[in-house]
Amino acid sequence: MVQHDPVVGDVTGNAELIAREYDQLLETEPSLVLTPELSLVGYPPRDLLHRQGVLDAQEAALEALAKRTKDGPPLVVGATLRTGRETGAPLYNAAVLLRDGRRAATYHKRLLPTYDVFDEHRYFRTGTEPTLVTVDGVDVGLTICEDAWHDAVVTGKRRHGTNPLQETADEGADLLLTLSASPFSLDKPARRERRFLAHAADADCPAVFANQVGGNDELIFDGHSFVAADGHVLDRLAGFESETAVVEVPLEGQHGDPVPGYDADTASQARQALGLGLRDYFAKTGFDGAVIGLSGGIDSSVTATLAADALGAENIYGVSLPSNVTSEESVADARAVAENIGIDFDVIPVGAAVDAICGTVGEHANPLTGVAVENVQARVRGDVLMGLANERGALVLTPDNKSEGAVGYCTLYGDTVGALAPLGDCYKRLVYRLASAFNDRPPASATSSTVIPTSVLEKEPTAELREGQTDAEELPAYEQLDPVLEGYIEGGQDGSALREHHPGSVVDETLSRVTGVEFKRRQTPPPLRITRKALGRGWNYPVAAEYDHVVGDEHAAKKK
Repeated sequence: MVQHDPVVGDVTGNAELIAREYDQLLETEPSLVLTPELSLVGYPPRDLLHRQGVLDAQEAALEALAKRTKDGPPLVVGATLRTGRETGAPLYNAAVLLRDGRRAATYHKRLLPTYDVFDEHRYFRTGTEPTLVTVDGVDVGLTICEDAWHDAVVTGKRRHGTNPLQETADEGADLLLTLSASPFSLDKPARRERRFLAHAADADCPAVFANQVGGNDELIFDGHSFVAADGHVLDRLAGFESETAVVEVPLEGQHGDPVPGYDADTASQARQALGLGLRDYFAKTGFDGAVIGLSGGIDSSVTATLAADALGAENIYGVSLPSNVTSEESVADARAVAENIGIDFDVIPVGAAVDAICGTVGEHANPLTGVAVENVQARVRGDVLMGLANERGALVLTPDNKSEGAVGYCTLYGDTVGALAPLGDCYKRLVYRLASAFNDRPPASATSSTVIPTSVLEKEPTAELREGQTDAEELPAYEQLDPVLEGYIEGGQDGSALREHHPGSVVDETLSRVTGVEFKRRQTPPPLRITRKALGRGWNYPVAAEYDHVVGDEHAAKKK
């Protein structure tokens, strides 16, 4: 199995990577070499598939890779293929078996996901038939990703009506291979393994799952490819990193000892996934450095620590941007975090700039007051951060978390500026767990055994845009807010269902905020996705709409 990290669209580079790994495997004399779904173009390629040059490059890469199999084992590659039809979707999502210098067999993905972050019916025609190939006397069935999620339930209804894996087994398969680009979410590696153990049992033959690894925009692919047979996972590749390995697939009941079950706590999973997502986002966009506004609060402290851990402290620049209402303690905490993780740090006061803007407006129009003045501070900070990033050729990372993003507790063009939101899919309580995880196992650059000080962990969360401001004055407590958000966003529960388990006032306020600030989420950086439903590409709600039937007629949300 070649569990590789493709660059989406770089067909030539991805093919060269596969070729190198294939050549290195020759001395082990494998029966078959398997790569993940769309391994040539990377997943998800999105509208790159409308570009004929990308499709031509895949055809050329398939021919070049096929030539390598003249004197080597068969190679299964994931690629998009033209249908050759004049109507309908123009492409197939395919698994191509290359053998003896040519294309020996092709399988077309039968179940196409079109929900959440997936949009495959936009590009692909549905395959209709199982595909079996004989390798060393073994009948091998080829399937692709969603085929194994035949029972997926979307908006309360089963999405698909057929079970391609079972149908392939019924055709006489001795072994099932699934090429996959299965995005990570918390605890998904364990859920996948349970699913494929069930597939292997139902099919009465081993099942092999070959997954993509790496970060592509907001999506993170965790690898964790494996072999499932006889009720056990018999082999597993690394998580969150590329790996090529020879795995033994048992036939006729012969197998070795099972590997231990997947077991990683939530904070550890999140740390690994977010680190991979950050590294790949920067590597694949051609940037090295990150600029982060350090407020002295928990979110920016964890964001900076995560970035130093993933990208190297030498590539991170932290900036404290105090206004006239910023406490000395906040600046001191920001400095302490920067020193503890070993990053460059400066203090740039913005109070004078804020006063100048407010003063200029007051001279020519009605004076700014209240929230308007508060937000000027955040927007001045955003301008400074973007200017510093421009000067350094770096990217700004926004520290906003999922709890705040969901209810709009953020300032457009202020604390939301940046290229990426590393914590954008982390509820506030998970941010604290990540802080504890970093204190337990600090980044390599850390100069202190406790990188995030107790003063940061214990202080009352605040936007600190006015004297004495705290989150608790403006939002439900996070211990109440997060479960309601999780029930609404991940659980799909409406207001009436949520009120059965949570205080009605908390539910009403939360849903009113969530449904009233959709326009903000459309204009904020993409979050690195680590839950089943992030507020990014997979969250597709209208802005100009009414939500009475969602939140409850008697608790209709008001636009704000």
